[in-house]
Amino acid sequence: MLDAIIRLMLFHLMSRNRSICVYCGSQSGQRPEHEAAGRQLGRSLAENRIRLVYGGGTHGIMGAVAEETIRFGGLVTGIIPDFLKSREAGDNPGLAFDELIVTPDMHTRKHRMFEKSGAFVALPGGIGTLEEIVEIMTWAQLGRHRRPMVLANIGGFWDPLLQLLEHIAEEGFLHSRELIQPLVIDEPGGIVPAVLAAWETADGNGGDADIIDRM
Repeated sequence: MLDAIIRLMLFHLMSRNRSICVYCGSQSGQRPEHEAAGRQLGRSLAENRIRLVYGGGTHGIMGAVAEETIRFGGLVTGIIPDFLKSREAGDNPGLAFDELIVTPDMHTRKHRMFEKSGAFVALPGGIGTLEEIVEIMTWAQLGRHRRPMVLANIGGFWDPLLQLLEHIAEEGFLHSRELIQPLVIDEPGGIVPAVLAAWETADGNGGDADIIDRM
């Protein structure tokens, strides 16, 4: 108990945005390197004293990231809508969140995840993962934030999305392109260092200027 209190105090002394929101699949997918990447990211978050903010699921890549973060002494905020609790938040004794937020709907969930996060990482996942990171990119394009966005391009998973973005730009539908340039990181071990470097640069330039109040 004392160890947990000490860890909480250490984290609270840090910046309120020293946390990373991780979007990823509630399933493991067909390639074991995807879940392995999630576990490596979870360990890296814990070792760098960065809070994990994620969708609260206990299965698949979502569960792997959270489990590994907790196993190495990190803090985890799970945010899940009430209607998904029985589907995605099953029993897993390895997932003792220090913070679990249950929201009335998906919109509120995404808003809370944004509020609590200083950066956003998309690991491999399904259409929900795609929708979440694209929405964050859209908010950046609209000037609502300047927080780091990372595509964890494990095994080239996000190559089709990058090709689509290039196509959209070539067709003249992508304005303010410089605002939605995600960091594309191929190896899970490079994700946290890339975010830390981006945070350091942002601190020197005034940081994130906008917070979404209503969307």
